[in-house]
Amino acid sequence: MGALGGPTNMGIDEALALLCRDHAILRFYAWETPTLSIGYFQHTDEIDLGACRKSAVCLVRRPTGGRAVLHQQDLTYSLVIPLRPPWTEFSISESYRRINSCLRRGLETLGLAASSGIPPGHASRTPSPFCFSAIARYDILVGGKKVIGSAQRRFPSALLQQGSILLDFDPAAILVLFRPGERAATADSLDMIGSLREALGWLPGRREVEAAIGEAFAREMGIEFAEGTLEPEEFKLSDQLAANRYASDDWTFRR
Repeated sequence: MGALGGPTNMGIDEALALLCRDHAILRFYAWETPTLSIGYFQHTDEIDLGACRKSAVCLVRRPTGGRAVLHQQDLTYSLVIPLRPPWTEFSISESYRRINSCLRRGLETLGLAASSGIPPGHASRTPSPFCFSAIARYDILVGGKKVIGSAQRRFPSALLQQGSILLDFDPAAILVLFRPGERAATADSLDMIGSLREALGWLPGRREVEAAIGEAFAREMGIEFAEGTLEPEEFKLSDQLAANRYASDDWTFRR
């Protein structure tokens, strides 16, 4: 499946989570146009909508929480896991740790020395609406800089984690999308944001990163993933969600 619009990508992720029954799904995807995805609880008044239009950046609200992510130079993933033991016994924090440990192993396969934790002094910085400006306990760092941002939500039958792996990073592209009052906090945290290009000294191909991450999940979780396409029921529901929710201003501007 090629690059898709924001509403379609979000509709597919939610449909896979709602219809998940007995197997985990790891999905990598691209965006047909630069898109700013905002978290489920995030307020749109943090976003400069005029700047988004001027930069031809689309806006979509995710089904998961967290802060804004610019999908332009990243590899986006979603992981859907059936909610059955042992996952029903894990807290959100523990499930986040376990999933991120797989992502960390994937980066290590690419030759990166990855770690987790909050760097000294970061907690005292002013909060920013940009996902990569905030570092939580189990977030993945390379060279002390955040390179993967993720958010999680539990549906009745499945856990959904969506995330963005920064292949490259252009500070100017993200700063302009926030209102002036929010830009200073984001600019203050740019030294904590990294990318695979910066860490490796070259830009890895998307397929190479996908393979490394996929193999790490299979090895760490004992799951063998097989390539596949949407089932008719998944396609129908994702199309409905894309049109009626994720393409709707009522949903996007609900906060």
